[in-house]
Amino acid sequence: MAPYPLDAPLPAALPVRQALEAYLAENAFTTEEYDSKTVRLSFWGVRFTLPNPASRQLAVRFHDLHHVMTGYGTDPAGEFEVSAWEMRRGIGVFGNYVRLIIVSGTLSGFLLYPRRAWAAWQRARSTPRLPEPSLRLYDELLDLSVGSLRQRYGVPEAGIAGGRTLHDNAPQADGT
Repeated sequence: MAPYPLDAPLPAALPVRQALEAYLAENAFTTEEYDSKTVRLSFWGVRFTLPNPASRQLAVRFHDLHHVMTGYGTDPAGEFEVSAWEMRRGIGVFGNYVRLIIVSGTLSGFLLYPRRAWAAWQRARSTPRLPEPSLRLYDELLDLSVGSLRQRYGVPEAGIAGGRTLHDNAPQADGT
């Protein structure tokens, strides 16, 4: 059983550091993967390896915080939703490699899950642009509560998504 129910975003009172740990655990992700030379991914059962340049190593830390604050899942639809949300928020702060990933995710979302991608795009309207990512900012954000993080990013206190859906290889992808 997940430490926090999957049918809702992580609680606003939770410290970000603890929420990130819960997010990583429920998805079988680790912080060690942030700095690896390559990243092994699985998408709809297809496993592949991508380079993990410094720009992605930094961006994925923030990407995971975006999942924590919004509640968007790590299943394909959830990844496309968070890509659309990030794109609307302004991806110019990321390098070209990361921008390509976000644009690809957004376009895929509009093709495969148009209502969900559009809703994520709309929810990012009238919110502050994404800040310039840095390890210093990341460390500062880890010291906030999830509610404070959401407030800083213009996300409703309860998050955005109704529930956290997990990718197929997550230990509790079936929601148990």
